[in-house]
Amino acid sequence: MNLRELIPALSECSVEGTPDREVAALRYDSRQVGQGDLFFAWKGASSDGHRFIAEVCRRGASGVVLEQAQSDRPDSATFIRVPDARRALARMAGAFHGHPARALAPVGITGTNGKTTTAFAIKHLLSEPGRPIGLLGTIRHEMGSTILPASRTTPEGSDLQELLAKIKAAGCVGVVMEVSSHALDQGRVEGIEFAVGVFTNLTPDHLDYHKTMEEYFAAKRRLFDGPAPAASAVINIDDPYGARLAAGLHHTGIVITASANSAREASLRAEKVHAAAHGTAFELVFEGHRRAVEIPLIGGFNVANVLGAVGAALALGRDFDQIASRLHDLPAVPGRLERFGGGSQPTVVVDYAHTEDAVRKALETLRELEPQRLLAVVGCGGNRDRTKRPRMAAAALELSDRVYFTADNPRNETISAIFDDMRAGVPADAASQAKAVWIDDRRSAIARAIAEAAPGDIVCIAGKGHEATQEINGVFTPFSDRAVVEEILGGKGRN
Repeated sequence: MNLRELIPALSECSVEGTPDREVAALRYDSRQVGQGDLFFAWKGASSDGHRFIAEVCRRGASGVVLEQAQSDRPDSATFIRVPDARRALARMAGAFHGHPARALAPVGITGTNGKTTTAFAIKHLLSEPGRPIGLLGTIRHEMGSTILPASRTTPEGSDLQELLAKIKAAGCVGVVMEVSSHALDQGRVEGIEFAVGVFTNLTPDHLDYHKTMEEYFAAKRRLFDGPAPAASAVINIDDPYGARLAAGLHHTGIVITASANSAREASLRAEKVHAAAHGTAFELVFEGHRRAVEIPLIGGFNVANVLGAVGAALALGRDFDQIASRLHDLPAVPGRLERFGGGSQPTVVVDYAHTEDAVRKALETLRELEPQRLLAVVGCGGNRDRTKRPRMAAAALELSDRVYFTADNPRNETISAIFDDMRAGVPADAASQAKAVWIDDRRSAIARAIAEAAPGDIVCIAGKGHEATQEINGVFTPFSDRAVVEEILGGKGRN
């Protein structure tokens, strides 16, 4: 594609050099730049892409999109200066790939917790024979019959547009996307016109990046009232930030407010909720329609997630009764309250809970199942928000009979440093200290928790969920909570 065809995607830029150059690919990693590629340079948290401009030009880059003026420009490359190269990448990538999102009516889900479950549920409700729906999320990317593992919730702008192009090429008629606060703040989804935006909730997380809850909230709400807001909105008003978002939203499209607590002001509600070990029953209510339904998911927070999915389907014009009839066979989500064992063995539940709110909700849900004892394995990731560590530890101790504190993904921090932060959430009284067990190795912690559990007990393995690796000192080694649990239980697998 010619560079001249990509430049109109930018709202503001200055061009130095000829725009008549062929562009082979869009690159933001200098190590991947080859002949004819267009390189995007911005200053990141740990590296400044402007340092590599001379190198990529020597390697044959046809152009550079940059934020800072450069003293030298080789005749072989065109320089395009923009206010924000990361947002420029997303916009130019959309043009480079033929704006695939325009044919896919994207549904974007944002919030701290519940995005993945909501995304899987929306995909299920929207999919029809011969009309597949694509999925981009934390666990995996689905494009027709092709399924790829995901490395981040929302990919970088050029990677995202390439995936959307593959989803379109696979014959998909729609796509469901998890949209992270980082992606919204950094402009990775710039240029995508979302048909529906879904807000799940907002609880403390990523404060190492956003610094305050208000900054975190501001990033999330960009999906709904940013420069290009989603055409329709589905908002969980049981969450305080969701209620704020709905109350302050200036929206000309469809707005569906949802409540799993029967809030009368919500247009979409779950009433008479009843949780059991095999699933959750409730009455689904929307604008005069009422239907008794049962979902194969446990927990009130999953009712909220399902309401978000139902709202998205309704906003896209799907029939209420058809939606309700499809809720009974919602798919299980790997690593989201996924159950193993049971019967003559303790029940073991693997969950992705890695914030205080998620840990609290998971354990409260499992308490509702009335186990003899509830044991928990909990860790906190390294090089991430330190402020949540003591709160996570406190929540686990409050709601469990015994907690095995261990490693999650330590990354470049020591286990002892992470444990020091977590210990701040453990009360000094003897009873609390006796409930806390500290084990550096995660496999050993899981094995001990299961060994000390009896039939009738529930063991919750929180933190990593679907993840298949563990990161220690920059090295990713194979590690799956789910696989470890199945191995320890002797291959009994899911119940």
